[in-house]
Amino acid sequence: MPASFDRNRLSPPDPAQIRRIVLTVIVFVAASVAAAWLLYALRVVVLLLAFTVIFCYLIAPLVDFVERPFQLGRKLPRTLAIVIVYLLFIVGIVLAADYVIPRLSEQIGAFSDNFPAYAQQLDQYVKSVEKWPTRYRLPQSWRQSVMDWFGFAKQSVGEWLKAFVGQIFRLALFLPWLILIPVIGFFFLKDAKMISSRFLASLPEADLRYRLTIFLSDVSETLAAYIRSQVIACVLVGTIEGLGLWLIGVSYALIFAIAAAILEFVPVVGPLTLGIVAATVVSFHSFQSVVIVASFLIVFRIIHDYLIYPRLVGAGVEIHPVMIILAVICGAELGGVVGIFLSVPIAALLIVCLRHWRDLAGTGSKDRITIIEKLPPELAHSPQPD
Repeated sequence: MPASFDRNRLSPPDPAQIRRIVLTVIVFVAASVAAAWLLYALRVVVLLLAFTVIFCYLIAPLVDFVERPFQLGRKLPRTLAIVIVYLLFIVGIVLAADYVIPRLSEQIGAFSDNFPAYAQQLDQYVKSVEKWPTRYRLPQSWRQSVMDWFGFAKQSVGEWLKAFVGQIFRLALFLPWLILIPVIGFFFLKDAKMISSRFLASLPEADLRYRLTIFLSDVSETLAAYIRSQVIACVLVGTIEGLGLWLIGVSYALIFAIAAAILEFVPVVGPLTLGIVAATVVSFHSFQSVVIVASFLIVFRIIHDYLIYPRLVGAGVEIHPVMIILAVICGAELGGVVGIFLSVPIAALLIVCLRHWRDLAGTGSKDRITIIEKLPPELAHSPQPD
């Protein structure tokens, strides 16, 4: 009996089964390559949709709030609620621009007038740093190595700044998106629930419907948590850093406040860049103020990054700080400024996908009952899986 068992176990595999496996692998690889090529070819459209989704997640809670005024049991038509929120946004932007633009223009004009003097002082800083090897009497071979490194670093920083500024100016080509994003977002906000319900109802298997509902719910909660926390963090950082620099007496405090709010969307790189630029500009006026400004920014970033921001995000985005740094580096390599901007939400979504891929067993009955309550009638009364 054992001999017969061994002979059966060592019998040659079925050639037809091998061909099916090889064909499946080839088709999978070809489909993956085709999908990657298609995404790259349509990267502008994908980026437009990504920004539209971010806009929709940002504005959806306000639409839901306006749709149910005072919780009286009656709802406004969703289209009317979206229009009201859009009008409120337009009025808010106009009022903020009326207050901010005159003061911002004044500070930008003052900075432009002082820019030649700043450039001259910055050149003196560079020359002073280049004298360090001689000042500290380093060996000749070390001096040459340090000087070569300084030259390479200066050239690299200059090229990086040119590339960064060039990408910023190229982003101006996407200004028409300021109209396209709200227009497309209007239809997303209006019909997203209906599209999702019809898609889920079209799936043949009840178990697949429940699993996909859980997955889409998890993705939606993750994106909503990230976008909500980022917007609140941007407003908070811009306000606190702007007020702090203004109280310290720093020139161009409004410029730094707006820059801090915008650069907060760029993890790690944004706050670091703002701190270096702010300390450098302050040093042109007073070296004593540099220590105060640097201390204020460092202390605030520690409090924000380790106390405030984790509470803003909560449990919605479970991502380790090391993962954020690696995601930012990968995003910078793959997509520049836009890649850095999208790196963290994409990393969070990949973590969600990995978690659901590992947990193919599905959820318990309690979770399914909770999901059924949130589903539209055509899904709630679908036959439940065994």
